[in-house]
Amino acid sequence: MYRLGRLTLAVTLGALLAACNQPTTPAASHASTASSGPAKPATTADENTWGNYLAEQGRLHGKDVAMHPYIYVIPGGDSVAATARRQNETDSVVHSIGPILMPGGMLIVGGPDPKQTTAFLTDVAKQLKTDTLQGIVVLVVSDASEQAAVSSTLKASGATVRVVAM
Repeated sequence: MYRLGRLTLAVTLGALLAACNQPTTPAASHASTASSGPAKPATTADENTWGNYLAEQGRLHGKDVAMHPYIYVIPGGDSVAATARRQNETDSVVHSIGPILMPGGMLIVGGPDPKQTTAFLTDVAKQLKTDTLQGIVVLVVSDASEQAAVSSTLKASGATVRVVAM
């Protein structure tokens, strides 16, 4: 008699818990919103916020890339610190990452100022040898208006260029 009561109680609780786990309409619409892409951070957001945003874009648009990506947050502005940082990042791609990155790898580049991102990639491309980035995906998170400039800039590098609009 007690077994039957416990069994009935367990089945009833299981059914109630299963019913509580059903998605509702607002949650379903939230999932479709999330699949459209992460929200663009404010121009004044810190570097970590931009780095997380670029990483999310990489997860979304680089599912076919098996290797861990290298993420470059390109600072906006014309301050001495921003200019020095862009130069350091250029040196990093040209002299450190570019030569050791293997086909199947990925670079993710972006930042608050799309024009500065394009200028950064132009500086990098000027210093790279032809086909240095052959077989490497370069995911550029920028404005759609920069797509043609970015693609033509990186053409000689041999990279597979993907431009994702912010």
